[in-house]
Amino acid sequence: MKTHQTTAVSAEQELTEILGSEGRLYKDGILDEHEIVPVRLQTTYEEALLLLFENSIVRPGFKVEEGSVDYPCLFFKVNGAVDWLLQKAHAWRASHGKTTLLYSNFYLIGRAPQTSALQNAQQYGADVSKIDSLSFLSANKQKQLGTAYQQTLEWAKQSGITLSTDEICATCLYDSTMIIDALHNVVAQQSNAKCFINIVQKSKISQYAAVRILFMHALAFDVVITSKNNYATIESLIADELYDLHIATAEATTKTKKRPNIWKALAIGGALLGLVYLLSRFL
Repeated sequence: MKTHQTTAVSAEQELTEILGSEGRLYKDGILDEHEIVPVRLQTTYEEALLLLFENSIVRPGFKVEEGSVDYPCLFFKVNGAVDWLLQKAHAWRASHGKTTLLYSNFYLIGRAPQTSALQNAQQYGADVSKIDSLSFLSANKQKQLGTAYQQTLEWAKQSGITLSTDEICATCLYDSTMIIDALHNVVAQQSNAKCFINIVQKSKISQYAAVRILFMHALAFDVVITSKNNYATIESLIADELYDLHIATAEATTKTKKRPNIWKALAIGGALLGLVYLLSRFL
């Protein structure tokens, strides 16, 4: 069969060559069938604040390949001057309620799974495609969930967590409804799902909380833990190499608030360059 390439298709290919796939704008849903490959960004605190509230496509490391997306995410604990970050977190939660979890302690995510969840894990295991309560997820997100669970098992072992496989399975797949709902609602080319946990009093973190945090990280959530009073939390339960630990000062926070968003500027600049190029070709 003969084919004829339209002008628009030719321009599309040329634009990709100029900007690369990382600089493209994607329609909602176009990446739904791609495998999400979480990539943890190691950053300074100032960089973390710049990137935390931006869309995934303008983050360094975002890359679309055939069938998969390298998906940058943040996982860090910050001690010290966190007031500005908390204000931003609350404002973000108000407008992104379906994809953002916000907690004032570890209580809710640190509870043990319900007895029924443990029984289901023992009886039905971790085959996500056969868990009725997860049938509302797309096939791709079911696959993502299963992959994240396996990664969580590895990280739990690496961190010295002593919960059994059944307990971890029950915690992740049978008793983390809010996490799974956030995964269901997130759009890959927009912002990552997020979890903010602000520690305002001394509280011991449970192994169940550590497992849920690792599970969210494996799902490419941005996970941020703040402590104005420098309370130790995940430091005692999660392997150091899995997250960044920052100290925030009032001066650094003020500087970051006034600093222009360089990543968004670069993305917009690239898009404008492509538009100018196309106009020069067809006008």
